Amino acid sequence: MLRSLLFTVICGAVVALQDPSLDMHWLMWKKNHSKTYTSELEELGRREIWERNLRLITVHNLEASLGMHTYHLGMNHMGDMTRE
Repeated sequence: MLRSLLFTVICGAVVALQDPSLDMHWLMWKKNHSKTYTSELEELGRREIWERNLRLITVHNLEASLGMHTYHLGMNHMGDMTRE
């Protein structure tokens, strides 16, 4: 009982952090890279990482367009991973 309650709270917190406008992009990215996850909780965590990386890429590329960097970044098959 306590375990399922904790799972529900964690999922609710992670879902609240997700940007719903990126739902279709997330689905297309997963399909393009044949991504599957062992649980809904893992997918929620990977989605959060993916969104964080997407924001990092977007900001970097905006800065690059302003001359602050000499290269651009792009999303690839490792977009749902951290540097660790």
